[in-house]
Formats: sequence, C-alpha cells, structure tokens
Amino acid sequence: MKKCLSNFDLKLIAIITMTIDHIGVVFGTPFYNLLRAVGRLSFPIFAFLLTEGYVHTKSFGKYFFRLLVLALISEVIYDYVFYGSFIYLEANNIFFTLALGLLTLWLLDKSRTLVKKYFKEKIDLTIILPITYLLIIVVMGLIAEFLNFSYGMLGILVISFFYLFKKNFPLTVLSVSLSTLILGDTMQYFSLLSLILIYFYNKKLGKKCKVFFYLYYPLHILVLGVIRMLIG
Repeated sequence: MKKCLSNFDLKLIAIITMTIDHIGVVFGTPFYNLLRAVGRLSFPIFAFLLTEGYVHTKSFGKYFFRLLVLALISEVIYDYVFYGSFIYLEANNIFFTLALGLLTLWLLDKSRTLVKKYFKEKIDLTIILPITYLLIIVVMGLIAEFLNFSYGMLGILVISFFYLFKKNFPLTVLSVSLSTLILGDTMQYFSLLSLILIYFYNKKLGKKCKVFFYLYYPLHILVLGVIRMLIG
C-alpha cells in the first residue's frame, strides 16, 4: 500500500485535530465529546514527528531550546485561556512534554553509548541496556507527572516507544497501544487511530513551514481566547 503522507502532511493533520480539540475545550459546544475524540489524534502524531526531528536534527541543543522557549512563551496564554489564570501550576502545555521527551531520547542515546562502552559481552548488553532504558523512561515520566506536563508518564512512554521501535512498526503499535490502554482514559483510546495515519508516513519532508508550525500553537490558543471573550 502506497505511503502517501509527508512530514508536512502529518504536521497539518496534527494541528488541525489539535485545534478541533481546543475548540471543544474553549467553547464547550454540544459536540464537546466528538471534538475531544478527534483531538486525541494529535498527540501521538506530534510524538512521532518529534522522534523524526530528533533523528534528523543537526543540533539537539537548538532543537531542545526551541521547544523549551515555545513552551514557556505559550504557558501564559495556555493557562489564561484554559484555566482563567496567568499562572496555573496544575497543568502545563504540551510543549513541555515534547521538550522533556526530546531530552529523554538524548539520554537514551547517551546511555546506550556508555553501556556499550563498559559492557562488551552480548549477554550483559541484553540485560543491562533494557534496564537502563527503563530507568530513564520511568524517571523522566515521573518528572512529567510531578510537573503536571500534558499526558505525563504516558506522553514520555509514547515518545520513547516511537523512537526505540522506529524500525519495527508492529512493535511500536503494540507498545503504544498497551501504554494508552493502561494509562489513558477512555477518551484517549481514540488516539490509537492516529497510528493508521502514521503508518502511511512516506519519510519525505514535504513543504517547509517550520516557523508557521512553531507559532501556530500559542497563536491559535490566543485567537480562540479572544473569540470567546468577544462573543461573551
């Protein structure tokens, strides 16, 4: 079956479904549950694209810094529009999760290098490397939970599994699905439909609109907030 979705196409689908989700949250329409269900597709796509970005980035530091800055800039808007306060520590926006997830991938890579350096035997690698990965993922997931990042532990698990099993899509589907079914609520189960879209990824970049995709997140939340204010 032909793979027909580029990186650009997946990003576009992710921001559209995210926007639909946020419309439901901000306006609480009669179609609230339907809008939220559609919106669940966005995060796994963002998580997958993050791993693609990590693999192809020329500078981890710059990539991480961009995500962190965007998270900080967006937070005030996010808190005010969704929670009615300029500072709301009980929930933090998705770009904090993505930044922490990116750091997790970097730590996984560094740990693999160190383990292979100090443990030469294959049997040692088979045992120690998975344990090391597990410890890193759990610690980073607990940090996400403690800091109230969107999706918390589930977010870090999904990002990590997309990266660790990037060459084995059936294993990716299994690990992401089990994580979602165990840690997610019923609404989050709809996010698994995004795996169908990810399957059709053709590994091509498509159109380049990096600045647009970065700016879209805080700006669309701001616009929704302004519209809500204007219509009372």
